[in-house]
Amino acid sequence: MNGVGSKGDVAKPDRQGRTVSRVSKKALYRQLDLLGRCVYPLVQKRRDFLIETGNGLSGKTHVVLPPVLRLRKHSEGVAALIVSSSAQEVRSTTQALGSFPGTQGAPVSSVALGTDRSPRQEARDLANAPHLVIGTSERIIDHLRRENLDVTGVRTVVIEEPKEEDAAGFNADVLFILSKVARRPQIAAFTPHLHEETEELVSLLRRPLVRDRETWMSGTGGLRKLIQEEHAVRSKDKPSKKLPDPEALNKRIEEIIRRIHEDEAPEDLDYFRRIIRKKVPFFLRGYFAAYLLKNAGVRAAKSKQSDNYISIFVGVGKNRRVFPRDLIQLFSSVNSVTSEDVGEIKILDNYSFAEITPEKAPQVIEKLNGTEFRGRKLTVNFARRKD
Repeated sequence: MNGVGSKGDVAKPDRQGRTVSRVSKKALYRQLDLLGRCVYPLVQKRRDFLIETGNGLSGKTHVVLPPVLRLRKHSEGVAALIVSSSAQEVRSTTQALGSFPGTQGAPVSSVALGTDRSPRQEARDLANAPHLVIGTSERIIDHLRRENLDVTGVRTVVIEEPKEEDAAGFNADVLFILSKVARRPQIAAFTPHLHEETEELVSLLRRPLVRDRETWMSGTGGLRKLIQEEHAVRSKDKPSKKLPDPEALNKRIEEIIRRIHEDEAPEDLDYFRRIIRKKVPFFLRGYFAAYLLKNAGVRAAKSKQSDNYISIFVGVGKNRRVFPRDLIQLFSSVNSVTSEDVGEIKILDNYSFAEITPEKAPQVIEKLNGTEFRGRKLTVNFARRKD
């Protein structure tokens, strides 16, 4: 494999035994594209990272860069894995490795899995203990289960996540593959676009640095900036003593989850969810939720705040896909009744309880009792008090 560098470059390993000399590393860095220059320092600092690449990238230097930079000259057995989602990805990565300009000395021995060769042919090549294995997640798992592939000594794992519709199954495969690696590898992950399933992938990384496409395309994704940002977050003042204690927060979260299950219509929540996914950057959504939780007080039940509500029974519940908004609309169909006249609503499987102001409750019962609602006659009456 051809090396890169000025005349007189020495092709001997560095102190860690890696096969890229110090001089050739500088020459290599100068030849990298913008994405490669973003990846290079992260690999050198042994950081786990995930980068949004976008569609239509030409070349795969950024994919083969991590294993090549970290490969030791005297590695025994498989030292690096590149996990892809399709045979085409495996072929293009293998081609990129073959033309990669950054190694000197002993060439990188590699095996491609999941292309047009049979598993038996692949197994014969794996028996030669290559330095690098490039394969689809399914074929790598197949060889692991057949005990053709030993990944216990892997030090570097590169993950090429597919598009969102295929990401869930792929990420589950990656989790299984990583469970077979004995030591903690450096993980370099790439995804075409940040999406919900990517969060599962990020959870596999150790203190990951994450960069979207806009950041590295603008040249602001350098290592120094990343580390400075991380230190800035760590050096912020400690949380204020005025923050609620964990027990209060747990109760608040439990109350919100209960209301999601019992009170809210999924269609309504999906509407807000779509807006959040469109407007809130993917890796800010956790902070977005934390901000809402911090500023959302637990809504005290109106019945506990005041005695100005009485409870009525409504003979329809969850089994008819009824949500609080539906009952509020139903009550508002009665003349002079507004949402301000309605207190807490509790919906059970077959019936519901709603709090109405005493002066409006008789009107609601008179107008709605016996009327038809979603294919059945309603029973609306004053709720019986528990003895």
